[in-house]
Amino acid sequence: MPYYCDYHMHSHHSFDAEHSVREMAEAALQAGLSEICFTDHIDFEDPNWWDVPSDLLAQRAEIEREQPSVSVKMRHGVEIGLSPETAFAEKSMAYVRSAEPDFIIGSVHVVGTQNVYRPEYFAERQRGEAYVRYAEALAASVPTLPQLSVLGHFDFVAKRAPYADRAMRYADAPEAFDSVLRYLAENGKGLEVNTSAWLDDPAWGLDVLSRFVELGGEFVTFGSDAHVPERVGRRFAEARALALAAGVRYTATFRTLKPQFVPIEP
Repeated sequence: MPYYCDYHMHSHHSFDAEHSVREMAEAALQAGLSEICFTDHIDFEDPNWWDVPSDLLAQRAEIEREQPSVSVKMRHGVEIGLSPETAFAEKSMAYVRSAEPDFIIGSVHVVGTQNVYRPEYFAERQRGEAYVRYAEALAASVPTLPQLSVLGHFDFVAKRAPYADRAMRYADAPEAFDSVLRYLAENGKGLEVNTSAWLDDPAWGLDVLSRFVELGGEFVTFGSDAHVPERVGRRFAEARALALAAGVRYTATFRTLKPQFVPIEP
């Protein structure tokens, strides 16, 4: 049986979730997962909306308290919101350092002053401009957090996009994607295969994953971005199939920011 790990999920320690560590872990067991990592939010870059940082020490304490009675392995991590301004990444790292996270996702949710989860971002933009601006924000933001383990949801902009064709493709912004993927590959970082933006559409991302491999990328992690138990591990068989089709050889688990590579086998 494939070794499935959900390395992007949220507990009640995130401002936008309300379920306990145990509730999410029990859902992971039901989904057939072997390991999970809680990646609760630190989003200093968006003070207009996501300005309540997760209590990562409380998160870690809850995980350690529940682990003896839960058979799925649980790791404690964080999702840090990025922007081109290095001050936000520095502030985030100063905040999370005492929690000694196992794993760090670097994510871009904001372009300029607009959160791309909100309809205002799309109000005056056609699909091409909205997606290019997001990809360019990825390229400018990712290098500000050298401590990141993986880049989270490269297609976050598609999650609430109002367009008939929501899929984000390499061809939408090849120069920006090359900048991002080359940085990750050259610095030993991973790319997340995040299933949340797909909603009920066909899975996408083969082109981006393939280019990551071409540029020397070695591993991916899989993430549902679940904020509720019923989303844990969602569509992971499809995510794994995409990674295999792209030529990705490894997924990885993490402890104290150190990766342990796990072969992705057919």
